[in-house]
Amino acid sequence: MASLLRLGYRALSAAHCMGPSVSLMPSAVETIVVCRCSSFSSAAGKALLEGRPLLRNNQALFTALRHLASKSSGRAGTARSYESASDSDSDSDSDSEGERGTSTFWRRKMYTIHALMDINNDGVVSWDDFRIIADKFVNLGHLTPKQQENFRSTLKTVWEEQWGAEDPYNLITMEQYVTNMTHVINDKSLKKKAHLFLPYLFKAVDKDRSGSISVAEFKLFFECLGLDEEEAIKSFNAIDTNGDGILSLKEFVKTGREFFLTEDERKPSKHFWGPLFH
Repeated sequence: MASLLRLGYRALSAAHCMGPSVSLMPSAVETIVVCRCSSFSSAAGKALLEGRPLLRNNQALFTALRHLASKSSGRAGTARSYESASDSDSDSDSDSEGERGTSTFWRRKMYTIHALMDINNDGVVSWDDFRIIADKFVNLGHLTPKQQENFRSTLKTVWEEQWGAEDPYNLITMEQYVTNMTHVINDKSLKKKAHLFLPYLFKAVDKDRSGSISVAEFKLFFECLGLDEEEAIKSFNAIDTNGDGILSLKEFVKTGREFFLTEDERKPSKHFWGPLFH
């Protein structure tokens, strides 16, 4: 609601610049009424604006609102496309009621992630390890400058919210990582944000920018993780459950996220990050 009110006020300001003879008061009143009584989405918002005769008659304001609505829906659409694949609390995320992260199998999976992040094999993970892995994906050269910026910002946020300051002495042991991730997957707000980096990994290895990744592109994913091609092929075949030879963004993010959440050993997601830690 607040964002919609801001949209109206911004449109009024823009209308000042677009037409010197704009009559603002009636349109301002109607805009605010519309904002207070309606929810905004890309399609519904445009229909709403087009349905207001007073806004249509005030062409400068109407044009400004259309422009701002289009910009807002574009940004929201991108965010929703990522969040819908990684933030849902579907039944498949949960194997049972109660606390998650209690099984030996789940702990093995977390040990696997910690081992992947521990670049120098010294038994602890630091911000530098995290950053080095990010650089490997960025250096593939398939992310736009904006995507690179968002990727690094997302990883920084994940690190700070889960492990604290980017301090060289902030070293995360394997047991600390498991304990922390147990907290994350049992906290709804943290769980929703913890894996927002996954779409950027997908974009980084989607070499031809087709919107899906092949087994050859999945090999790039494993290469950045320090894993070999044979393991990439095995994992790809296991998680490509419909057998079409490609993984969509939704499939990739859903499977990668499920790895952290499920304790069901039958789920193909156990193969997503390579061989499990022994």
